[in-house]
Amino acid sequence: MATAPATFVWSRGALVEQELQPHTELLVADSWLVEASGTVRALDAHRERFLDSVGRTAGDAGTIAAATSFWGAAIGRLKAFPQARLFPRIELARLQHDDALELRLRVRLAPRPRTSSVVVSHAGDDPRRVPRVKGPDLEHLVALRGEAQENGADEIVLLHDGLVVDGSSSALLWWRGETLVAPSGDLARVASVTARSIRLIATATGTRVVEERARPADLEGCELWAVNALHGISAVEQWIDGPALAVRPTRAATWRKRLAALSRPL
Repeated sequence: MATAPATFVWSRGALVEQELQPHTELLVADSWLVEASGTVRALDAHRERFLDSVGRTAGDAGTIAAATSFWGAAIGRLKAFPQARLFPRIELARLQHDDALELRLRVRLAPRPRTSSVVVSHAGDDPRRVPRVKGPDLEHLVALRGEAQENGADEIVLLHDGLVVDGSSSALLWWRGETLVAPSGDLARVASVTARSIRLIATATGTRVVEERARPADLEGCELWAVNALHGISAVEQWIDGPALAVRPTRAATWRKRLAALSRPL
């Protein structure tokens, strides 16, 4: 029986288990949660985002074709890890020793889910170099979040010209009464699969959805969610040195159930 953690590379049309070589740049990355039951949410959307990002970054048909085959092999490999709650990550990286591109799979055990969060604003403008692609800025954001966690925060709110745009490892959604709100679509950020799923649920349930260009102070009294593939919906209980927020545990719990209902077998 396969056990996590484990790492694999795409080599000569096959997925090979081996240690990963050092890289100079993480060009693309994508992650999703696999429950112990073997189910996952919105896997097709993760596939679409990964392959689109590879296309934007590498551009050549050969790399895109390899990434497509790699994706299928990676999903097949994950099925060999039964009864384990996983948070795998697939990557396109540039290797340190020869500057070559490499497709890689990290099979990781998932940490415990977090249903509530404490956030803090990033000091300065959005630190991302490539805000629409998950990967190039991931390691820097992880380091920034680690520093914030040492000071009592779980997540960092990223601002662009003072406007709320994203979290360091999550998308941000908030509620004004019964209206679900997302940052304005013209603010550059990674296309969150989880936020997209929540907005689709909102449409299906007749919930009004709008977009705003909002500063932190504009969220005073709102209910704020940090959402991602790992934790699903995490209700923000406190914004350090930021606006006072409302917390409605029953609404968050209801929407977590709706989100879980989207899960399908791997």
